[in-house]
Amino acid sequence: MAPEGLSAPALEVVRQRVSVVLVSYSSGGALLRCLATLDQPDSGVAEILVVNNGPWAEELEIAARSEKVTVLASYENNGFGAGCNLGAEFATGDVVVFLNPDTVAMPGSVAELARTLDDPSVGVAMARLRLLQEPELLNSSGNVIHISGLGWSEGYGTLADEPAELQDVVSPSGAAMAVRRDEFLALGGFREELFLYHEDQDLGWRMRMAGRRIVLNPRADVYHEHEFDRHKRKRYYLERNRLAFVFIDFSLRTILVLLPVLLATELAMVLLSAREGWLREKLAGSLWCVTHLGCLLRLRRRTQRLRTVSDRELVCALTAVIDPRAVPVPSLIRKIVNPLLSGYWSLARRAI
Repeated sequence: MAPEGLSAPALEVVRQRVSVVLVSYSSGGALLRCLATLDQPDSGVAEILVVNNGPWAEELEIAARSEKVTVLASYENNGFGAGCNLGAEFATGDVVVFLNPDTVAMPGSVAELARTLDDPSVGVAMARLRLLQEPELLNSSGNVIHISGLGWSEGYGTLADEPAELQDVVSPSGAAMAVRRDEFLALGGFREELFLYHEDQDLGWRMRMAGRRIVLNPRADVYHEHEFDRHKRKRYYLERNRLAFVFIDFSLRTILVLLPVLLATELAMVLLSAREGWLREKLAGSLWCVTHLGCLLRLRRRTQRLRTVSDRELVCALTAVIDPRAVPVPSLIRKIVNPLLSGYWSLARRAI
C-alpha cells in the first residue's frame, strides 16, 4: 500500500532526473563512504556534484575519477548554503537531493526521496535520519521550531522504526533532503548570509509561506554521523542565525506578539552563555545582526513578498515547549519555563 499522500503510480517509477549535491570541507574518508552508495548503476542518481569549500585533498581526487561525479571548486569557504546553491545552479536534474558528506544513504533512498516530490503539494522531502553509530536510533524525524526561533531535531535518540509512514513535519533536516530544482532556485535557494546552521529551517519556513508541505519519507533511510559539537563556532552561528531567522521570516505582527518571549530569551541566552563559557560568541552573534541590519532588512522585504499563507496558519507549526533531546534541559525549564511559555502562547497567538 502506498504511504499516505502518495499515489501508487508515483511510487512505481522515477520520472525525474535526480542530481545529488554534497558540500565538502576536508571531509576525508567520510565523503568517499557517502559516494560509494550513490555511485551505483541502480541508485537512481543521474549525477553527483561535490562542491569543495576547502583545500584540495586526496578524497576529491579519488571522487573526480568517477564519470558520475563532478567536483566544483568554490575557491573559498562561503559556507554550507552557498555551496549547496552553487551545486544546484550547475545541476541538470529536475530534483536536487542535498546530502551531508558524513551521511550514508541506503540503496533506493535517493530515488524514494525524488518520488515523494511527485506530489505537487510537497515542497521538501526529507529522509528518515538514523544515527550512524547507533542505527536503531533516530538522528532526526524532522526539525522543531520554537516560538523564540530555536530549532532542534525531533525524535533524537528515539527508536528509528517510528515514524513508519509518510508524515508532515515542521521543518526539514538539510542533512538529507530533496527539492525541485526550479522551485528551490525560485525561492532564492539557501540563505548564503547565514553561512552555517539554520539554512534548512529558513528554507522550510519559506516553503511553508509559499503554501508547500514539508514531509518525511520513512522509506528513505539515511544514516548520519552526527556530532553536536563538531564545529567549534556552532553556538555562535546558532544564536546569530536564530535572531536572523526571526527577523527575516516572521511577520511583524508575529514578532510583536512574541516580543516578551524574544526579549526573555535574549536575557536567558546571555546568562546561559556566560555560565557555559561562550558569552563572547553570543554577543558576537547579536552584534553581527546589528551591523548587518541593512542586509537583513532587504532579505526580510524579499521574503515577506513570498507569503501566500496567513500568519495564523503558519504559527500553528511553532512550539512553546523547549525539549531538545540532543542536549540536557534543566529542570527549571521543564517545570517552570515551559508551562509559562505554553500558557502565554495559547493566549497570545489568538492575536495573530
